[in-house]
Amino acid sequence: MTDNRIRDSLRRALPPLLAKHLEPCSPQFGKTVFMKLVYLLQEVYKVPLGYRYTLYSYGPFSPEVSAELDRSKLQGGVDITYAGNDGGFKITPGPGASQAIGNSNAPISEYAGKIEKLAEQFGHFRAKDLELRTTVTYIWNLARPSSDPDTQDVINLVRELKPHFSAIEIQTAVDELKTNEIIAHFS
Repeated sequence: MTDNRIRDSLRRALPPLLAKHLEPCSPQFGKTVFMKLVYLLQEVYKVPLGYRYTLYSYGPFSPEVSAELDRSKLQGGVDITYAGNDGGFKITPGPGASQAIGNSNAPISEYAGKIEKLAEQFGHFRAKDLELRTTVTYIWNLARPSSDPDTQDVINLVRELKPHFSAIEIQTAVDELKTNEIIAHFS
């Protein structure tokens, strides 16, 4: 199978696959959380999805990811319902989730461990928490800091972009991401 066919097959299987993995652990698995988790799968866990991301209001965003989620809803792979008072949307496995995953020609088993690790490390976060962590990761990967002063520059830039997060919240997220080896340590 060609790389593009594998990529496209992975993309189609991902919405119902993540919905199944995150249904028991995510307090807020909606469109924003889905977007951020797919970003982490691609950029941190190196799942070859081939999405192009830009920095947007709530962190890294790809219209292709949004379109794939909508496609999955139309094909019954996921259900997306308005969450009412909680705001936003809730994604759950759709009536065709198992079929969508089973029909995938992608080597899903090759990436199962990465998806499980993603769910374990990030599945319990709300959208706002993932917004901060993915924005830090996005900026970190652009800046490639190699010292503490460079790290402070990243924190300052994230603070400028996301003034609703305090410097302490950002520093805590950076420290957590370093500890969990999501962003690179330097010595």
